[in-house]
Amino acid sequence: MWERAFFKISFVALLLSSGCVTKKEIRVQHRILPDTSLQKIALDVLVKDDDYIFLGTDSIAIVPEIKNDNKNTVKGHLSVKLLTDDYHLVKEETVAVEIAGNTVFDKRSFGLSRPAPGFYRYDVTFALSESGQINKKLNVGYEPEKIASPNDQQPDFDAFWQDNLKKLAKIAPDFQLTPLPEQSKLDYEMYEVTMRSWEDELIRGYYAKPKRPGKHPVIVEYMGYGSSPYFPNQTWDGFAYFVLSIRGQALNKPTNRFGTWFTYGIEQKETYYYLGAFMDVVRALDFVSSRPEIDASHIAVRGSSQGGALSVVAASLDERVKALAIGIPFLSDYKDYFNICGWPRSDVEAYLKDHPGVSWDQVFRTLSYFDIKNLASKISVPVVMGIGVQDDVCPPHTNFAAYNEIRSPKSWIAFGTHAHSTGKEFYEAGVALFRKQLQVTNP
Repeated sequence: MWERAFFKISFVALLLSSGCVTKKEIRVQHRILPDTSLQKIALDVLVKDDDYIFLGTDSIAIVPEIKNDNKNTVKGHLSVKLLTDDYHLVKEETVAVEIAGNTVFDKRSFGLSRPAPGFYRYDVTFALSESGQINKKLNVGYEPEKIASPNDQQPDFDAFWQDNLKKLAKIAPDFQLTPLPEQSKLDYEMYEVTMRSWEDELIRGYYAKPKRPGKHPVIVEYMGYGSSPYFPNQTWDGFAYFVLSIRGQALNKPTNRFGTWFTYGIEQKETYYYLGAFMDVVRALDFVSSRPEIDASHIAVRGSSQGGALSVVAASLDERVKALAIGIPFLSDYKDYFNICGWPRSDVEAYLKDHPGVSWDQVFRTLSYFDIKNLASKISVPVVMGIGVQDDVCPPHTNFAAYNEIRSPKSWIAFGTHAHSTGKEFYEAGVALFRKQLQVTNP
């Protein structure tokens, strides 16, 4: 860079000393050089659907918008790649673009007619003719309720879960409550709860007991993978609350003996981490059902990511659950999931490298018992699901793989610009569903 600057200064000095140009002419020539700084060009992509999910149409479509804040015209090439969510190229187009100074180019639509149901990646690039480029990527969906990802459960799937539920029932829970006075100053008495679960594992959670008399409906919350502990709602809204920490996570992390969780014992279903974790989910329902102030016929569950998956587990394995709200659910449709996302496939790859006697076929066989896609058809109560269309952690394809197996009343809300998150509308829809299904009036 310094050599280039020195050459420019030396070249200007040479021109001046030769008498070929004047200082004024040098200034004029410099001023009229085109300023095509990328800092003055902005690329946005307009999706021709509000939530980025195309329904009832025969195509998907976007419109790139290039804003040129330079005074001069810029020329370049606009390239649009369309890929499947697992990165297979479907279509690619490149067009020459000329944009006058201080104007916006938004004249061209890029789409695909009659795509297969699923999710797609747009990769949009504007490259300047002189140098440099800008890029934007986004995902869209097309008729996601028609995504076909068949149930692949093993023949002994139902027997496996029924046998393990019977074994859990024989383990004394030994519920213990420790008051938390500092968190009990509002409308709930807060407790840290300990209980014994699968293989006599000690697990914990936070319980918010209403200070009001009577029997109350309850919302059981399940937490995301690796989430930090948090307290339940503390302002009265008509529900009691219990937030569970499954084994090795959150409140139980100081005594974690399950490594990175996802791969622990993955070589066989009897040793896999999520066998115990799924039993913890049911034990939480045992706890709230044991409380005299709880109406055990009015239980709802909710959670996002891993918590969304565990909510599916709760409603699939236990008829005490009467409604559920699942956000961006994890643990679904593993073979497709691993083709779309780098993690948790990378954890499995590391595990297989350290355990050469374990095969991918063995892993997928184990995971089939814990795939919420294979549990979802057993849900018999109302469900609302929220997704982030830009989610590359728990991608929408896998969310719908499980959702599409549900046979009970259901609905979903998509957030087009959200990644691994959902908006407040999903939270509100969950609460509205719980109030209706559990017959709870506004406080």
